[in-house]
Amino acid sequence: MMQISELNVLIVEDDDFQRQTLSNMLRSLGLTSISGASNGRHALEIIHSDGSSRSIDVALCDLNMPEMDGMEFLRHLSQEHSNIAIIITSALDGKLLASVGKMTRMHGIQLLGAIEKPILLTHLKELLSKYDNSTKQESRPVPSMNFTLEEILHGIRGNQFMPFFQPKVDLKTGRIVGAEALARWNHPKHGVVAPDAFISPLEKSGNIDDLTFMMLEKSATECRALHDKGHLLTVSVNLSLVSLNDSALADRITQSVRKLGVEPQYIVLEITESSAMTDTASALENLARLCMNGFSLSIDDYGTGYSSLQQLTRIAFSELKIDKSFVKDFADNDALRIVVESSIDMAHKLQVKSVAEGVETQQDWETLSGMGCDTVQGYFIAKPMDARAFHDFVTNYKSAPIPRKSAQDQTKKNILVVDDDDFTRKILVRVLGDFGFTKITGADNARSAIKLLESNTFDLIITDVDMPGMNGMKFVQLIRSGKTHAKHDTRIVVVSSFSQTEVLGTAFALDINGFLVKPIIPAVVHEKITQALSERLHLRAPVAYDAVMTELKNLPRAERHPSYSHDGAAITIDEHKETGSRVHNRRENLSQHHLSLHRLRPGMTLKESVRLKDGTLILSAGHTLSELSINRLNDLKALLPAIGIIVHENP
Repeated sequence: MMQISELNVLIVEDDDFQRQTLSNMLRSLGLTSISGASNGRHALEIIHSDGSSRSIDVALCDLNMPEMDGMEFLRHLSQEHSNIAIIITSALDGKLLASVGKMTRMHGIQLLGAIEKPILLTHLKELLSKYDNSTKQESRPVPSMNFTLEEILHGIRGNQFMPFFQPKVDLKTGRIVGAEALARWNHPKHGVVAPDAFISPLEKSGNIDDLTFMMLEKSATECRALHDKGHLLTVSVNLSLVSLNDSALADRITQSVRKLGVEPQYIVLEITESSAMTDTASALENLARLCMNGFSLSIDDYGTGYSSLQQLTRIAFSELKIDKSFVKDFADNDALRIVVESSIDMAHKLQVKSVAEGVETQQDWETLSGMGCDTVQGYFIAKPMDARAFHDFVTNYKSAPIPRKSAQDQTKKNILVVDDDDFTRKILVRVLGDFGFTKITGADNARSAIKLLESNTFDLIITDVDMPGMNGMKFVQLIRSGKTHAKHDTRIVVVSSFSQTEVLGTAFALDINGFLVKPIIPAVVHEKITQALSERLHLRAPVAYDAVMTELKNLPRAERHPSYSHDGAAITIDEHKETGSRVHNRRENLSQHHLSLHRLRPGMTLKESVRLKDGTLILSAGHTLSELSINRLNDLKALLPAIGIIVHENP
């Protein structure tokens, strides 16, 4: 990388005084090779007179100039395939500068940045330091190759298409949690061909399913291989709108994935925002059925299509992907930063994951981390790569560029994992180890665990429910009622199935700190453990837990992930109408609203019992909501009825 003092700089500025001022600034930074031009036409003459545009490294370009303004100059520069990097300088509005900056990149020109006048020396130095002559033409668009439909179909029949994988990293932990599978054509003559050359012809001709299922099966095969090596990652596969009109699609996808030994919970189906815009009943049925079968749905390229907000209310998405066009350079662009931050905030309020694409710099990473974004992908982590390279990348990847202190603090906690199934117990121990936890102990039954409590203090206990001898609920009851050597306020997470509704009611009564649903998904494990270790406890006296019934009659072995709905259950805060008891009602100071679950607050009191859709009692009338019970209601929101739950609220 060149030093600033070695750069050859051209100043394109019509104002003599400002051109001289910029020249003086550059000389103060140690530069000696500086040229000046009064407009774009003059600048092109200087470039041509040098015989090669490579003799100029950076051009400082004003926008508003006579004869040929800055934008026309940039257009001519791109047509000549110049290697000159650009810094835009102007007194115009910042939003306009951002627009011209985007135009510059679309021309394939390396843009170091834009500076609003008056120009500060520190800012100028910062932008010049970004110059890198080894990568400045990387963003130049490559002309798209044109292939006939028959050539593309011949490539599919010849098995020439393959997934390239780009890793997705959790910002809280710095760990790889998944990858997006991107279709690539390994053409025997042209090498690796990008999707813009073949997706559109396949969609228009109705042949996109051939590619979709090839990518799905190859991606699921690699997902299974990663799992066999102990890397429990999710894989995201793109799904076309055209495919959604086939009413049998959901069942075909489910069968294809399961026959390869992969649970649907590990496959994320990404649907572009414009694709999700459909009133076709069969398309909505397919999406609902896929969700019901355990697949996660991701709304891809969020913000680039139409009716964005409408789609989030119509389809049960579990992930919102913020398009890279908003992320690129958003740290220095107020408008883009507001769009990104608002998207992340909306995702959190809708209780779905936020994923940012196009993360290319450490500044992008840090800014997104500060905004609370969940997951990122982009060149800063890795470019898309073939399956073999991705396996090596995952194996050798240690941690994120910037590990978070909060995650490091939690890894010091002492954890006990209790499960009679060796595979599940070992998977949990491995996942916890991958997240940096080092103090992990395993037990294959509740009585062995109780014995361990005599000589060990655990911060967190993760226990299965269905175990021989003593079930997990009885084990939890003994802890909460003070009948073991563990503290009765030990944090406890239960491994169960949401189909075991009898367990859910008992778990609520025992004030557990979270549910884990099989099959185990690493990102979910970390999320639940983080919440369990950080939420405030509101426990009753130990003797109160003795009355909880822990003899469970039905413990089904077949476990299935629920179909999640993002429509939070409605909560009604009761207000008595003005009647003869008006004075009494005023004294109770009640008001009536309809609240989603995320608006519940500790201190509210249930006026009616809360039951699941099947009638299972979860919380009894008179219960005062705590952070603990509110968190558990949110865990089970998909199982709550749509009707309102009536609570009291003091103003």
